[in-house]
Amino acid sequence: MVLDLPDGREMAWLELGDPDGPVVFVFHGTPGSRRQVSFDAESITAAGVRFIAPDRPGYGHSSFQRRRTLADWADDVVRLADHLGVECFAVVGLSGGGPFAAACARQLPNRVLTTGIVSGVGLLDEPGAEKGMMGLNRLVNRLARISPYLVYPPMALTGSVFRHWPEQALKAGSGQLPEADIAVLSRPDVKAAFIQDARSAPATSPMAAAQEFALFASDWGFRLEDITTPVHLWHGDKDRNVPISHARLQAARIPGAHLHECPGEGHMLMVDHLEEILRTVSKTQT
Repeated sequence: MVLDLPDGREMAWLELGDPDGPVVFVFHGTPGSRRQVSFDAESITAAGVRFIAPDRPGYGHSSFQRRRTLADWADDVVRLADHLGVECFAVVGLSGGGPFAAACARQLPNRVLTTGIVSGVGLLDEPGAEKGMMGLNRLVNRLARISPYLVYPPMALTGSVFRHWPEQALKAGSGQLPEADIAVLSRPDVKAAFIQDARSAPATSPMAAAQEFALFASDWGFRLEDITTPVHLWHGDKDRNVPISHARLQAARIPGAHLHECPGEGHMLMVDHLEEILRTVSKTQT
């Protein structure tokens, strides 16, 4: 489904689950699309929620947006919620979707009831943010602090490799991953979802990813301390994409935040915890 936005952009999304259940907007990672978070229909149905997964600008079927901010995404989410007739809802952000979930929590205190941040990227300009992070991510983060245009070439190269040789790229990339993530990515349904996502990525996806890394590495435009709605964070202590220190820092700064540390798990923990996460963030709506 596609919504025409006031500035001429298009915003795509999909819905799963119970149309009468508590509403949860779920934000994909960087890069990614709605497919990345929606392949486990069984867990979504079991959670009893109305699951809405939108594509952020430049991903999937959503138009690219120049000079956007984290707060701009909150505006887009409100427009989609209004279009769907939804007043209050929960948000969940996976990995690179985490800062966008935090932005919604801060910008929309009268609409967002609960926020979930899963394996979420934290404040990249904080000392020690790169400790324990795999090499490619450290490189991208350092380039992002200078300019998104420096991040675009590695994003474009990686995207092209994954689009043309997804299975080989997944195998090659697994060398830096913890055993927990390798095991999850080896599952047929997970592997198929990632391959489909990579093959379907639009030409704007690398620039959208470069843009987002630059947003993560700069001032987010709001303070975590000013978030007033309930926040739950889930993070694995073996995560090498986004070290668990990111979640611990966010939990320490967000008032009343609840941190769910997952021993022995990596960046892909949402696959095994999806139903739990959806049930947790939707409790305030029941």
